Amino acid sequence: MRVIDTHVHYGFWDKLFTREAERGFLEALSDTCADAGIEKIALLANPGRGNDKLARALEERPDLVIAMGRLELDRDPVSLVEDFYQRGFHGIKIIGVSKNYDDPDYYPYYEAAVARGLRILFHTGIQGGPIDYLAGGAEDEWKAIPQGKDEEALVARLGKQIRRERYGFSSARMQPIYLDTIAFYFPELFIIGAHLGWPDYRTSCAVARWRPRLYFDISGGDVVHNHIVEGGYIGKEIGPRKLLYGSDCDLKRMKPDLLRWKAAFQKMGLSEDEQDMIFYRNAAHIFGLDAT
Repeated sequence: MRVIDTHVHYGFWDKLFTREAERGFLEALSDTCADAGIEKIALLANPGRGNDKLARALEERPDLVIAMGRLELDRDPVSLVEDFYQRGFHGIKIIGVSKNYDDPDYYPYYEAAVARGLRILFHTGIQGGPIDYLAGGAEDEWKAIPQGKDEEALVARLGKQIRRERYGFSSARMQPIYLDTIAFYFPELFIIGAHLGWPDYRTSCAVARWRPRLYFDISGGDVVHNHIVEGGYIGKEIGPRKLLYGSDCDLKRMKPDLLRWKAAFQKMGLSEDEQDMIFYRNAAHIFGLDAT
C-alpha cells in the first residue's frame, strides 16, 4: 500500500501555534512516515512565521514534503501567492475567514493561485476549538472541560483572540457549498475541502460529484471517520475518485489512523484499485506527481 497523507499540521499537537511547535518535528515525522509506509506529506504551515519554517522543511526534505503555505485571506496581500510560488510551495491552506469563501473580495487570491498552478486546501465545516465539550479529555488531556476559574480564563482568552479578527469570523463562512461557486468560476483550480465538510457531508458529496477538480479529504479523527463509515457515503454519495486520505492527527495516531481506514475500506468492499485512488493516486494527480 502506497500513501500520500494530504493533511498534516507542521508541529507537535500539544505545542501547535507556539514558537516551539516545529522544533524537532520534521525528524519525528520522517520516522513516523517510514514506519507507516507514507511516501509524501502535505505539510500545512502555522500562522505567523510558519511559512518561513515550512520553506526550510521543504529545502531539507523535498522528497517527503508537499508544502502548503498558510494564507490569511483577511490579512495577507495577494502578492503572498506569488511568494509561495517562488519558494517552490505546492499549494495553499486557508481557514478562518470573516466572509464566505466565495466572496468576490477573495477572487484575486484564487486568480493568482490559478495563474501559478497552486492548489488550495480549504477547511470546511465546523472549526474546532481548544476544548471538546462532548468527549472532554478522553482523547487528549488538553481538551478537558474547564471548571470555575479555568473556564473564566478560557472565556477571557477566547474573547481577546476574537477581537483581533474582523467581525463575521465564523464556521458559517467555511461551509462546503461555497467551494461550489469557486469551482464554477475557477474550473482549472485544484480544490481540496477538508474533513468532507463535517458535518455537512451530503453537500460535500454532491458538489464533488459534478465539479472536475473539487476533492475532499477524509481527515478529522474519530468523529469524521465514524460518520463517513456509518453514513455509507463512499460509493453511494461520493466515489473514490473524489476522495483523499488525510490524517490530521498527532504523530502517535498517524499509523493507527491509516490502518483503521484501510480496514474500513476493506469492509466496505472497495477494490485495491479504489483504495489506491484514495490513498495515493488522486493526490498524486493533484500535486503533479507520478500517479501510475
